[in-house]
Amino acid sequence: MQITLVHSKNTRAMNLFIVEDSLLIQNRLVRFIEELPDVSIVGISPDIGSAYEKILNAHADAMILDIQLSDGNGLVLLKKIKNTHPEIRVVVLTNHSSEANRMQALRAGADSFLDKSTDFEQIPNLLHRWQGTGTAH
Repeated sequence: MQITLVHSKNTRAMNLFIVEDSLLIQNRLVRFIEELPDVSIVGISPDIGSAYEKILNAHADAMILDIQLSDGNGLVLLKKIKNTHPEIRVVVLTNHSSEANRMQALRAGADSFLDKSTDFEQIPNLLHRWQGTGTAH
């Protein structure tokens, strides 16, 4: 008789990638997320140019993405990720939280949109909700 072990997807650690060019925000996110059980930061990129390959190589389940990056608009990266790997969950975390930016991000495939100045504390609950849905691979 062969026994197959089945692991529930919602108990596996979530691999999280951060795309943020502000060192201050990067550090704040790392400190914040390090406290979360079952969430591992698998990479950080300060720019769009190098982020795509790093995200795929890190086997990211989710990512935190800023809109305004030093080398362009993060929504370009969001569209590319969602076109090739729609299973990767993406939260846009920005200081540019206008309704127009929110709608553009959601249309580009963002799973969530948060304002850095008012919604930062929602990140842990959001990540845990994503883990509970079993969509992290």
